[in-house]
Amino acid sequence: MAQKSILIIDDNAEFLNTSIEYLTCDMKMDLITWAVSPEEAEDKFYKYNPALVILDLGMTNLKGQELSTWFKNQPNAPKVMITSFIDNSDYRNLAREIGADGFLKKENFQAAFPEVMNFMKVDLNKIFTEHKHILN
Repeated sequence: MAQKSILIIDDNAEFLNTSIEYLTCDMKMDLITWAVSPEEAEDKFYKYNPALVILDLGMTNLKGQELSTWFKNQPNAPKVMITSFIDNSDYRNLAREIGADGFLKKENFQAAFPEVMNFMKVDLNKIFTEHKHILN
C-alpha cells in the first residue's frame, strides 16, 4: 500500500513555509506537499492520495468551502482540517457544515497540531518514516 501524505492548501507563503518546516523538522513527518489553487490541489490529491488535507478557509483565489466539500466527496476521502486566522463560532460552525473534520486557528497551529491529529485519529504511522521528503 502506498504511503499517505499531508496536503497543505494555502495562498499565504509564510504560513506554508512555516507549516512545512514545522511538520518536517519538528514533527518528523514525511511526504508533505502543498497547493495554492483549486486545480493544483486536485492534481496533488490524485497524485499523492493524502491522508490529511490542511485547508485555509479564507484563501483569496480559492473557495475553501467548495474544495473541502469536494475532498470529502471523494472515494477514500482524506481527513480535512480547516485553518484560518479568524477563530469564532461562525467559522467553526461553517467548518462543521462543510464536512471538515476539524478547525484550527493558524496562530495556534504548531502548539495544537499533535492534539488535533490525535483527536482526528489520523494514522500518523502511515505518514511518519525515517527520512523526510517534501513532495511537489
